[in-house]
Amino acid sequence: MILLKLISLFIVFSVSLASECKKRTFTGDSFVCVCDENYCDTLDIEKTIEPGTIIIYESDQKTSRLEKTIVTVDQVKSKIYNDNQFVMNVNVSDKKQQILGFGGTLTDGAAINILTLLKGELINRVMNDYFGPHGLEYNVARISVGGSDSSVRAYSLDDTELDFDLSHFALAEEDIKYKIPLLKLAKELNPEFRAFGSAWSSPAWMKTNHAINGNGGLIWGPGDVYYKLWADYYVKYLNAYLENGVKLWGLTTENEPAEGIGGSIFNALAMTPAQIRDWVKLDLGPALRAAGWGKENLTLMINDDNTNDIPTYVNTLLDDPEAASYVSGIAYHWYSRNYPSSYQILAQAHEKYPDYFLFSSEGGWTGVASDYLGSWTRAEAYALDILEGLQHYSSGWTDWTIAVDTSGGPNWAKNWVDSTVVINSTSQEYYKNPMYYALAHFSKFLPIGSTRVSCSVVNAPNNVHTTSFITPDNKLVLILLNMNDDHVDMTINGFASKTITTTLKPRSIRNMVIAL
Repeated sequence: MILLKLISLFIVFSVSLASECKKRTFTGDSFVCVCDENYCDTLDIEKTIEPGTIIIYESDQKTSRLEKTIVTVDQVKSKIYNDNQFVMNVNVSDKKQQILGFGGTLTDGAAINILTLLKGELINRVMNDYFGPHGLEYNVARISVGGSDSSVRAYSLDDTELDFDLSHFALAEEDIKYKIPLLKLAKELNPEFRAFGSAWSSPAWMKTNHAINGNGGLIWGPGDVYYKLWADYYVKYLNAYLENGVKLWGLTTENEPAEGIGGSIFNALAMTPAQIRDWVKLDLGPALRAAGWGKENLTLMINDDNTNDIPTYVNTLLDDPEAASYVSGIAYHWYSRNYPSSYQILAQAHEKYPDYFLFSSEGGWTGVASDYLGSWTRAEAYALDILEGLQHYSSGWTDWTIAVDTSGGPNWAKNWVDSTVVINSTSQEYYKNPMYYALAHFSKFLPIGSTRVSCSVVNAPNNVHTTSFITPDNKLVLILLNMNDDHVDMTINGFASKTITTTLKPRSIRNMVIAL
């Protein structure tokens, strides 16, 4: 016997594009949006929603970037579907984790690109595209403590040999001339903006291999002079930024310690889980607390490496009560991602350590940027990682470098990467990749303090992913990702005052927003 269900269909009374994308096709499977001195599209999202109104924003591979559609619940007509229908059930009373923020990394290279390749109003335009109310509204930025691969040179903030009192420690030109001015501008554009730092490597003279890269670790062991120097280096960095008008929200213990063990072509510091545990307990934590940078004043995140490193690095540290007392959260990267196992690791970490938030501190694509201009496939991968991370207790997501040139640089190690924004160094224009708009479906709709609510699915097709949130101003937001080449019909319960159906476009990201 076939069971029948009463399904609602939308009647659309308004469709619009807030600001039309100036499309250009390159090598990717979709298009970029071009910004120049004369024109750039904006992201204008309705802040006020009338009761009984549903607003839909949709981006897809072929045509649209946050196309807005307005419908009303009262104008629903009914249609009968069979019981094999794909159903999403939303439970707004079952609340999960809260959002900390979304953002990207203001690398040395990104800051240099923005301030040297662009001129005048275009600098303000790209910063507004990221941090302004008509852009992505990023409220988080990651910065490197000293250099990273996305720098024009290999350096630390104290390269004077055997400087045991760190008397030669000083912020670099990259900090003073490039990153700090842009961090201040980001704060002006978004008052909720905050930044956190990650160190790629200690000074070479503190390391066993005496090099900024490779597989060297700190000389001797936790509690000894070099480990204490490395902790004091962090304190000096925090204080130096504060003296220059930027108070950092957080730090990670170190960028990719596990990758450093294997050896790296760019800045790296090898540290085992036990070394980081004891360094935090004996050196870093006490140094931060003594300098006024305790948990009440600074957010310290551990791991800052791939999800598959969480079981060793996180468990080793958080199972030690003294070391754990200095820690607020667990940072992770996307490079070892494997659906669904990588996200199950996040959920397991939350279940074991519910008092420590999870936060994606780096995701990004490698490769020469000009080879991937307009890639929708890369945008889908961003959306999948963000959405599934959120579904498994992550509190936010941080992109890698926010602006590269067409080669994917600058990068002293020639580790070329892609970016949401690619700047053409031969003309005054830049390109917003599909990844930019994938991020918008999260950063524009889930402000700090948004709370995930439970959603379950029945008969969900492969490659369709869903999540649901309540915002601080009491809107219910559904984010739906269809990675299939075909349309997908779905029924939604618990979203509006009645059961509704909608059809997801092929290769699309859809947000549905209603006032509760």
